[in-house]
Amino acid sequence: MLRSPLTPQACPAPRNLSPSHPMSVAPSAPATAPASPAALLATPPRWLLPLVLTVAAVAFLPAMTMGFLGDDFVYVARFFSLPFSGWPRLFTHEWSDGIWGQPLKELRPFAALSFMIDARVWGGWAPGHRLTNVLLHLAATALVVRLAWRYSDGKTHAALVAGLIFAVHPAHAETVAWITGRADLFGSAAALAFLVAAETFSAQGSRRPLLLALLALGIGVFTKEFCLIAPLLLVLRWALLDPRAGRTVWIRRAQLFLGALGVVALYALARHAAFGRDTGNGFFGWNDAPAWNRQAGYWGWLIPILPFTTGHEWASPPALSVLRNLWLTLAALTAAALPLALTLGRNPTAARALFFGGFWWFATTIGLFVVVYFSPRHLYLPSAGVAIGVGLALGCSRLRAVLAGGIILWCAAAHIAALRPWIEAGARSRDAIAALDADLAGADARTLALISVPETHGHIWLWAWSCPQAIGAPFLRHPVPAERVLERPINYYNGDQWTKARQPAAMVRAASSAAILLVGTDGSIRHRLVPPDELQTRAAALPAPGLTAQNHTAFLESFFPR
Repeated sequence: MLRSPLTPQACPAPRNLSPSHPMSVAPSAPATAPASPAALLATPPRWLLPLVLTVAAVAFLPAMTMGFLGDDFVYVARFFSLPFSGWPRLFTHEWSDGIWGQPLKELRPFAALSFMIDARVWGGWAPGHRLTNVLLHLAATALVVRLAWRYSDGKTHAALVAGLIFAVHPAHAETVAWITGRADLFGSAAALAFLVAAETFSAQGSRRPLLLALLALGIGVFTKEFCLIAPLLLVLRWALLDPRAGRTVWIRRAQLFLGALGVVALYALARHAAFGRDTGNGFFGWNDAPAWNRQAGYWGWLIPILPFTTGHEWASPPALSVLRNLWLTLAALTAAALPLALTLGRNPTAARALFFGGFWWFATTIGLFVVVYFSPRHLYLPSAGVAIGVGLALGCSRLRAVLAGGIILWCAAAHIAALRPWIEAGARSRDAIAALDADLAGADARTLALISVPETHGHIWLWAWSCPQAIGAPFLRHPVPAERVLERPINYYNGDQWTKARQPAAMVRAASSAAILLVGTDGSIRHRLVPPDELQTRAAALPAPGLTAQNHTAFLESFFPR
């Protein structure tokens, strides 16, 4: 009888595995016999990956028409103008080049390279840049499917559940829809590729997967620093789930680990060359209530069965003592449950589910205590482990398949809710750019661009810190030079220096005309090209000292009488 892809299948009877195989578990555990190495290394059914990737692509299809948002303008413009000859320098210099007024202590040459390539291919066409994000998401989803397939001993439904949860997890809305979220996308995909190649090398021993693993790790750590956790995750899996592998296997693993240490050492040297003695970017104390509050917010996004909110953090998080005790209790239960599952469990899949659903989560989120701002995109790699863990736990029996289906549907509904404000913000940004560009078609070299756009749409970045880059190349057909842009201070990429850098009164006096763009908090867009007489008449009517940060928006509104 032909089976539908969603028809639950009975769990296959366990079969013995060679102790040298990377998916084997300690022989002391009763009835822990995974599938044979041949079955493990076999490929999933042909329909599995196309189905999951189609769902992942369709989930982000509505975001493809969005415009650029917030930091997108600055990074795209920076790497649009940076020649490829300047790329090697980014291995020892932070990638923003201090454009925000201070160094970010971020070495991200491969994220920068992706922006440089996109800028040459797509210019200022936002859908092209976002397509790269979607393709990276598809690559990461495919790797999650592959890992779930391997760690479940070739159970199709485990891989299907893991892939679908990861494809539509609500925390990914920001990571994929926001072009600047690419560092998390690219880094996570590289970390997952490292795990796939490393496990292949552990099982087979050929040189190619070893080199691929180290290359993926190198790309990952030079894309975003959280990839440094990937070798630790691998060693934890081997030590906890496969400690009695044969001597040959452990020699391979030692070779891989030494290579990984070499990559980490190379990154440390590059970071030292860039920043000297690096004391870190954050601080965490036991009584740091905001840090624990952020953790509560991450719980609400990471675990789809918890109350989901499209806001950044819970409005009323539990008391500090409750949060700390809950975190410690769950960490202790996870640490105790895994050896118990290995000792008493009859199925090694349960221990693996605990590892990916528990150990992976704590290992990949503990570093977020010192990250002083909240962002759901930080959960892209943690959610990969959760998806694999849920797939291993629920991708077997009929009853569990029903529960898994409910979780997938809940994630899909939450994904739609999380993506909607990004689509709305992206549409406003796109329409504002188009309106201003149309007016600039009739401008001359002395035309001043007067800009007032909200910094956010709800909790989504709109045009915060985005100007003057947003009004220049490659975003407009009629770009305005930076010295001819006068925006709200919050729109300026270095707002603290706005008055000194801009000298607004003098800029208005020197202008021949003005292209005005005024976007309201309700999304309304007002724009017009103002002739010189009207511009100077209204500027002269301003009280001394003329146009300032305080009266900037009111001045623009005066050109649109109600």
